[in-house]
Formats: sequence, structure tokens, C-alpha cells
Amino acid sequence: MTKLNLDGVQETMLWPLWNRACEAQRRDRLIDDPWSVNLVQAIDYDFEGNFGKPSRSHGIRARVGDDLVADFVERFGSRSCVVALGEGLETQYWRLGEPEIPWLSIDLPDALGARERLLPIGKSMALRPFSALNEKWMDEVPDGLVPFISAMGLFMYFEEAEVVGLLTRIAARFPFAEVFFDAIPPYISRKTLDGFNVTKDYRAPPMPWGVSVDDLPAFVGAIPSMQTLKVQTYADPFPSQMRLYRALQKVGPIRRRLAPSLVHAAVRRLS
Repeated sequence: MTKLNLDGVQETMLWPLWNRACEAQRRDRLIDDPWSVNLVQAIDYDFEGNFGKPSRSHGIRARVGDDLVADFVERFGSRSCVVALGEGLETQYWRLGEPEIPWLSIDLPDALGARERLLPIGKSMALRPFSALNEKWMDEVPDGLVPFISAMGLFMYFEEAEVVGLLTRIAARFPFAEVFFDAIPPYISRKTLDGFNVTKDYRAPPMPWGVSVDDLPAFVGAIPSMQTLKVQTYADPFPSQMRLYRALQKVGPIRRRLAPSLVHAAVRRLS
């Protein structure tokens, strides 16, 4: 088995991996993800001890992201590429059948090192050791292509000003790009800053940025040239899989206080 020396934010790449692997083994699964199943079996790590019983949340996020990328590639064809910011051990490239378009995996060196140890590099994939906040990754996007920029499980670890700055630079640099990211509400953000124990053996790292699902359209709309295409909670895409959460989110104060969000946005610029 492979042992990884990860801590802090980088250790969190194992959390969605665990949930995706469990989702992929359900009879009513939302994703087919044999790579995640194999990775959980290959990594020497107490997944359930640290992260608890599996949640369907990351499987839902993965499925929504997969559907958005597939639709984007169908619309833009050979003009499309994917930029996966903070990709960690995400296996979307294989879930989508190894698409023959440029696929940039952007992450910090230690995270990319773990990825290179455990996953092959797809034939159209390139790994680049940059922080998502480092504009140098933008220079790696091939000229003339329109990027779908995925930032799953990433923005909550930044400060709000950093998120605004990154989205502003994306909008200025890439006409017609689309962005997919998730967000947590301020209440959950504050809990992580105070010290949030997911289980007795694992404390979540601080997540400085939180925003209510109901405030996200205005947040995205304030970015020049960027517009919201869809904001939803995790209970919205597949309500039959999240009945309790679906019922709870109908109560406005609970929705604003506790509901994480999935956000699809686009740059609309003619110049």
C-alpha cells in the first residue's frame, strides 16, 4: 500500500476521494469511478476513521461537474480545454472517457507529487505546479482555446478578496470561459476557523471564505463580465438522493446557515 505524507489543506484531497469511491460502489450510484475505488484500496490511510461514514455530497458534486464539462466540450468541440485548479486526486478525466482535448491539472508540488505516484498522466493531460492564485497557470492555456475552469473543493480555503481577484483575472483573460466551483456558508466557515472536528481523529483545516447560497448570484454578478448560469445546493441536482436535506433547505434560515453551494458561471465578453 502507498502511504502519503499529507497534512493541512492537502490532506483534504483524500476526503472527496473517499466519498467518490463509496458512491461508485452504491447500487444507485451517480458516478462510475473505478479509479477512486482502486485508490482508496491502494492508499494506506484510515479513511472512515478520519472522515466518518461516507456522504453523497462529493459524488453529487462530481456528477454535476462531469455533466457540465461534457456539455461544454460538446458545445465548443476542438476549441475547448479543461483547467482543473487544485485537482488533487480527482479522477474526472477518466470518468469522462479521457477526452482528447488539452487538460491542465494545476496544483501545488506536493499534491502533484501524490497524483503522479498514484495516477497515470493522461495522453492529453499536463500537470503544472502552481497555486491557483498564481497567474502563471493562465499562460499554460493554449492560445485560441476556451477553458472550462473547475475549482472543486478549493475556493473555501482562500480569503474572499483572493477569490474575487482570481475570478476577476479569469474574466479578463478568457472570453467565454466557464467556471464551476463550490462554496460553504459563513456559519460553516466560522466553525472551521474556531476548530471543527469532523471526527475524533480529524480536524478540518481553516476555511476562511464562506458565502450564503442566496448571496452567490450577487457575488458572481459583481465580477466584471461574469454572470451566474446556475447556483444550487447539493440537494437540488438529485433530490431523491438527498430527501432530508431537500426538506430542510425549504426553511430559509436553515438554508442560508447550513447549505453549501454548487456554482456554474460564465464569462460573457465580445472583446
